[in-house]
Amino acid sequence: MRSFMGRKGGNYSGMSMAQAYKKNHWGIEHVMEKEVDDDDLPEHLIENGRLVEIHYRPSMNHNPKRKDKIFKLTKKQANQSHLAFDPDHPNERLYMVLSPETMKKVKKQFWQNASYDSIPLNDLAEVVGGRHAREDYPDIDVKPVGIMTAVVYATEKRGDGYSFYIHKMGEESGIQPALGVDNKGRLWIAGGNYTNPAPGITD
Repeated sequence: MRSFMGRKGGNYSGMSMAQAYKKNHWGIEHVMEKEVDDDDLPEHLIENGRLVEIHYRPSMNHNPKRKDKIFKLTKKQANQSHLAFDPDHPNERLYMVLSPETMKKVKKQFWQNASYDSIPLNDLAEVVGGRHAREDYPDIDVKPVGIMTAVVYATEKRGDGYSFYIHKMGEESGIQPALGVDNKGRLWIAGGNYTNPAPGITD
């Protein structure tokens, strides 16, 4: 079972789960914990916010002229899906935890209609490189969806109230993660050069 509260590590070393959440949300206390039955996820995750949009370039080459596509969740799907990070990972690795309804949609759109064959998730991370190109992903196969260029999530942070946050991937380093999908309809962020300190996702 998995929880959306985290423990410590990296920018959150020595903190309790509640303290790490509060730091990441600029002083806002957590209000709930949620159990997720998925053995491929880390033991603990902290929610960045509700997952709203995923921006991606449907190609595995870094061609900035290729127009982005947007996978947008409905309000209902977003309220049950989460962008979260692992506070015990040295680079605060990001995960997308989707509702069952969203996973069905993802499987149909990205797995069944994929342009690429499946490869190990660790290999996909290595293709794009960056600080997350490490062989510490779950031992699963994914089909590449493309290069992930941005993510949008909604949450409350002190001073901003409830807001939508958009984070461009690879904004400084130019190393953007890959977006992969597995046969269950789960989406994975592979590779990339981001971290997730208290100010938010940075590159």
